[in-house]
Amino acid sequence: MKRHKIINQIFTKIKIPAFILAVLAATFASANIFTTEEVSAWGPTDRPTYTNKSPADYATFNSITDNVAVGDERNFVRIREAGTEDTFVDELEVIPGHEYEVYIYYHNNAATDTNAKGYGVATDVHVSSAYPTVVNTNERGMISGIITWSYVTPSAPNTPKEGTVWDEAYVTSKTDGVVLKYKTGTAIIHNSGDANGSVLSTDLFTNEGTPIGFNKLSGTLPGCAEYSGHITYTLVAENPGSELSKQVSLDGENWYDSVNAKPGDYVTYKVIFKNTGNTNFTNLILTDSHDEDLSLVNGTSKIFDYDHTDGYTIDDIIDLSGYNTGNIYAGAITQLVYQMRVKEGDSACNKKLNNTIKADYNSTESKTDNAEVVVVCDQTPPPSTTEDCNSNPNLPGCKTPDKIVETGPLEITMAVVVVLGIAAGGFYLWRTKRTLKTVEGVVSGDNNFTPTDTANGTPTDAQTTTPTHTPINENPDATRINVSTPNQEMSAVEKQESAASSPEAPAVEKPSSASISPEEANK
Repeated sequence: MKRHKIINQIFTKIKIPAFILAVLAATFASANIFTTEEVSAWGPTDRPTYTNKSPADYATFNSITDNVAVGDERNFVRIREAGTEDTFVDELEVIPGHEYEVYIYYHNNAATDTNAKGYGVATDVHVSSAYPTVVNTNERGMISGIITWSYVTPSAPNTPKEGTVWDEAYVTSKTDGVVLKYKTGTAIIHNSGDANGSVLSTDLFTNEGTPIGFNKLSGTLPGCAEYSGHITYTLVAENPGSELSKQVSLDGENWYDSVNAKPGDYVTYKVIFKNTGNTNFTNLILTDSHDEDLSLVNGTSKIFDYDHTDGYTIDDIIDLSGYNTGNIYAGAITQLVYQMRVKEGDSACNKKLNNTIKADYNSTESKTDNAEVVVVCDQTPPPSTTEDCNSNPNLPGCKTPDKIVETGPLEITMAVVVVLGIAAGGFYLWRTKRTLKTVEGVVSGDNNFTPTDTANGTPTDAQTTTPTHTPINENPDATRINVSTPNQEMSAVEKQESAASSPEAPAVEKPSSASISPEEANK
């Protein structure tokens, strides 16, 4: 394979910045492909050049610098928008949805009289071309044209030689990812011979190229302008784009990337494919792959598109071979909806079940997206068989008051007063009873009775004094018992009476039965 073809192949498949090309220029200087000062769009740059008045004396191509039709023949690859009368240029901007015409000029520069001598006829003439398949912003896509041939010179008529010339045109884009495609059947040769209008094979886009000719495409081409011609072909600029999304729902209305489900639940998946570009897609095939704990529900797979807004049911094959929805036009949307069921039982508990959709189109391109189902199982422990106040507040003794009485400083003070009042009353009752008991003992003359201090219950001074009983006064008006003797201190009884007559306790008057005569008792 010729060196120039290898280099051309590399440059047309990758985009090389200018500063790298400058480095390569030094590397390939010996091959006369680049100069060290700048990268030329054509080559070889040091090949001999000619004029209309002084053509070559052997077969060589595109080296006349003053061609009346095209100017400098070394610039022989150009481009313009197809279907217009615009001038062919060396560089232009491509726009998605538009078509562009590539122009490749060829001319054997040998003088007319050299054809008869055999020096001017070129043999094995081939033309090849290459173009970028994708043009991104901020880069130049190169369209190349290469002409190769065999020839002999007058000085060495028996030693065939090979010749090669090349040139480039460039395209740019303001839209990222613009795709250029060859429009089938548009590669045509134009000349004044019988081969005019012939459609060239797609070998034009290979390294070896396709043969050309004047009356037939045999690869033989005599010298002189009358045998010259050009080749054109059309490139279509496209901006293909697509979007694929997949979501899952429990109710068929609210859609998520992930949902929680229980064993045995039914889940619904929705797949949306959009053609966002300006070119049609062919053979869109949607294929589902899913976890083994999910199973397709037969009869639930439906397709919705522009022609079927209400949807139509498809065969249950989306998780097998996939379903071919056909062609998707630019801007069109296709939607697929189907149901799956989560496996019953505990085997799927706490698992994340992944479900992936794959969209294949144009036989070479594809996209994928997925949705997720998280299986949640009931882990609640069985209820306790023993009831307590926590599990059943209505059990006896578990009832709590609706409202707890609030207490404060006022309530506490009143409670203390009440308690003290009750205590004082009790003490007063006890003291009164003791006083009554003492009086009864003194009045009855119980010799065994021992008076006590009503305050503390201890024996008094009367404990060592023998009481003296004096006959009661015979005066019927007497209402008071006097048990004291003249010039004697107040007896214990008098003390008790005095105490009883005080404001602290009511007076006690209980006549003794021993001092009442029978006659008085009968009255």
